[in-house]
Amino acid sequence: MTASSHLPSMPSLFRATFAGLATLLIAGCASTTTPPNTPPAATVTVQLNSVAYYVSATTGRGTLDFKGQRRAFTINSVGVGGTGGQNISATGKVYNLNSLADFSGKYRGISRGFTLIEGKMYSRLTNDSGVVIYLTGATKGLASSAGLQSFQIALTE
Repeated sequence: MTASSHLPSMPSLFRATFAGLATLLIAGCASTTTPPNTPPAATVTVQLNSVAYYVSATTGRGTLDFKGQRRAFTINSVGVGGTGGQNISATGKVYNLNSLADFSGKYRGISRGFTLIEGKMYSRLTNDSGVVIYLTGATKGLASSAGLQSFQIALTE
């Protein structure tokens, strides 16, 4: 018996490495998509449609409730990671929003979720003004997602 016969084959080593990296990514997404236990500055509700095949695209509309005002907005994104298609109904908590002027703009996001007919999704979006949105939602469709996205949010009223 040679020493090399005790080494794992390249395919099994690749699978083990891939499984380990996927576990770390999902665990990392889970910790970064959980909102803090402090009161939010505002809340949002959104309706989104998403499709992905390693590159993802999402489009939708939402409502922002901030200091007694209700404002409509659009939300669109492109990203990497995920496959499938889904409809998303989500609610969210908004932190570090001091002015309506800080809400619109470009956001960076990380998300995770799995949909087999029905499922759940979790996202954290951050913009250059420091505004952070944590979304939690119900999904319908057939999709898997865990990745990075770039969002554009614009108030419509």
